[in-house]
Amino acid sequence: MGSGNKEKILEIIKEIENKNSEMKEFLSSLSILPRNDMLKEITRDIINNNPVIQELLGTEEQIISKEKEEKASIDYIIEGYFNKIQKYPYKKIIFLREFLELFQARIAEKDKDVILNSLKDEKNDEKLKERMKFLANTFELNL
Repeated sequence: MGSGNKEKILEIIKEIENKNSEMKEFLSSLSILPRNDMLKEITRDIINNNPVIQELLGTEEQIISKEKEEKASIDYIIEGYFNKIQKYPYKKIIFLREFLELFQARIAEKDKDVILNSLKDEKNDEKLKERMKFLANTFELNL
């Protein structure tokens, strides 16, 4: 092989590497839903846009809206933590800490400690649940 061929091959390899890195950057910038979220979207679209289902239900409005689903799932999560706290009251702090971790970057760690201290001292179950819902709505808990 001549040196011209080697240089040409090296040039082609560098071009391929550059294209691969460009493709990697492009793919990493895409927002791809997690599998469960994607399945929820597909199911919602099928139910809301299927004429047979619409005809059976006798409605043309959306049956499942994203807002209703999100609100229901937030309530479901809060209810789950609340039930765990009632079942294992001696693990209340652990469950509350898990709940606060759902907020990730929305609440600073120092603030989470303050919130945790105020929640753990709450004796009234209904007030505890209300405060958890208030936190979820205030800090826009995203699932």
